[in-house]
Amino acid sequence: MAFTASLTGSAGVYFVASRLNAMGYHVGITLGSVPTVDLLVSSRDGRASVCLQVKTSGCAMRTRGRGDGKVPHHYEWEIGWGCAHLNRADLLYALVDLREYQELPEVFILPSRVICNYFEGGTPENWPRARYHPLVKAITPYRENWKLLKKKLGD
Repeated sequence: MAFTASLTGSAGVYFVASRLNAMGYHVGITLGSVPTVDLLVSSRDGRASVCLQVKTSGCAMRTRGRGDGKVPHHYEWEIGWGCAHLNRADLLYALVDLREYQELPEVFILPSRVICNYFEGGTPENWPRARYHPLVKAITPYRENWKLLKKKLGD
């Protein structure tokens, strides 16, 4: 199933927003009016907030090998240079793998410093696309890591 990049991105933003609402958080969708923030999330009592940058892939998982030897190897998300060097205490990334709409999406919640460190020294001149390629083993601790967001919101 092929969608445009903007529809894929919107699907990820709305999926994450719905998950957060179901957890009892207040969520504001910026609808592109804030270049580096897709969701503004507030604690239940409104005393704490956090910004989320959502990056979505229709199918982020990449494999290596052939036949029975094919195994998950890494994920891929397009980050973009406008977001690649952001490192703010109030900013988290929600990386969404829509899994080709065959099952529920996976969400990885990471501090912005992880993404910033990955792109350290990178520029559009020496790295044409700001694409994040974490190995499965490296990103697994961030899978469904909602506790990071809960901690930032004081829960």
